[in-house]
Amino acid sequence: MGPEQTGMKIYRGDAQPPSERGAVVTIGTFDGVHRGHRAVLDSLLLAARARKATAGVLTFGQHPRKVLDGRGPDLLTTLEHRLLLFERAGVDFAWVLDFTPELSKLTAERFAKTYFAGKLGIAALVLGFDSRFGCDRMGVDSKELKPLGERLGFGVECLAPVQSAAGEPVSSTLIRDAIWEGRLREAEAMLGRRISVLGHVVKGDARGRRLGYATANLDLDRQVRPPFGVYATLAEVGGKTYGSITNVGYRPTVAPSKAGERPDLLIETHLFDFTGDLYGQRMEVHFVEKLRDERRFPDIEALVEQIRKDEVRARAILKGVGVERP
Repeated sequence: MGPEQTGMKIYRGDAQPPSERGAVVTIGTFDGVHRGHRAVLDSLLLAARARKATAGVLTFGQHPRKVLDGRGPDLLTTLEHRLLLFERAGVDFAWVLDFTPELSKLTAERFAKTYFAGKLGIAALVLGFDSRFGCDRMGVDSKELKPLGERLGFGVECLAPVQSAAGEPVSSTLIRDAIWEGRLREAEAMLGRRISVLGHVVKGDARGRRLGYATANLDLDRQVRPPFGVYATLAEVGGKTYGSITNVGYRPTVAPSKAGERPDLLIETHLFDFTGDLYGQRMEVHFVEKLRDERRFPDIEALVEQIRKDEVRARAILKGVGVERP
């Protein structure tokens, strides 16, 4: 089976390595594909174009911490979302490896011999300031890194960190904390783009449709999302962008939980001026501005009236707003 064909080739697993010999590559999880990651990708593309080579990202299907200690973090971006962001950045191909216990036991030298030199025959490796690989955690501060590249026939380029407004290196951890705490503008500044989530539309209970506001319910698993509330959003689906309002929470008015029962955490998006069936489609929701906190209303009529007000306000906010991408 060949690579998945989008604007960027996607290879999965060891069965068929990428055919792009002599590429310039980088390696990492790249959760969030934030400004620090984008600096790496920009340098990757420059180095590849200078060599008239292809630019590739070697990433993992599972977060390494999930395999190593069973406690992987909630993610800013799923694998599918990361691949989409790589493609938008201009990467030529991505190779998704399964981060298995066996892979985790490879030293950096063995990994480099097997993958960088052996399976890929790379021309150069580009690493961010905190990138590491191999069970011995070789990274940009390792004296052995560049000599290893020289022995195996590839160059090594190491980047300095990208700083946040607070003077700290931009990191996925800082961004997760900012989103969870509702500091959305800080998170956006570190991401270099709007906060967004990507998922597939799943069947709900159709209560929104009965209220006159049909919603698309996204299955996000453990993907990090903004705090509970109602937001003005932009929804990308089927190659088109729609203004929308999105509720993050438990729907306390229409779906109160029973005693001792934990309600389902939901993300529901109502697309403006959309008709059709969204079930099963992939949708990306970009958060533009918070409208209000989630709250319980005395009755359905009061809820519907508030949704009308939310839509009017959201349409005003979104007027003339496009999807900003780095």
